[in-house]
Amino acid sequence: MKASTWIAALVLGLVSVTAVANVDKVGQILKQQHEIRRESEVSTGEYARFGSRALGRMHSAQDRIFDLLDDVSTVDQLGPDQKVELFNALEEVKAVISENEDNRQECWRERKVGTTLRTTRCATIAEMRAVREDTRSYLDSPATCSGDCGSGKGLEGSL
Repeated sequence: MKASTWIAALVLGLVSVTAVANVDKVGQILKQQHEIRRESEVSTGEYARFGSRALGRMHSAQDRIFDLLDDVSTVDQLGPDQKVELFNALEEVKAVISENEDNRQECWRERKVGTTLRTTRCATIAEMRAVREDTRSYLDSPATCSGDCGSGKGLEGSL
């Protein structure tokens, strides 16, 4: 098995939220990211096929990973926002390596209406694009009023 295939398989295995939460993952993540960085900086390495823009994206994400995991022995020492940032950075590296941006997951923290509790939500880039396009087409569709417009009856084309 090629080194890049092995590393890509490792990346795919390490990026899930549950896998990242394990205690021994910090060392594995750092080791893996340092190996990827070393190979990607060699012009004849496994990552020579990537352009400077893709490598820049990957190196930027790796820098965030290194900063987040600096002086941390377990992922549990990170706060919820930092865990989300770590997950997103790992997903960025994975997306560059697999050359599949649409399948990259992105997570964010949000408050539900009526509560101060924050939850973590995730979606792929393709899913977020589909929601954005559906919303845009709904808002762009004409809504005309015929008849009694004040009662809500007679709205055509709005649903």
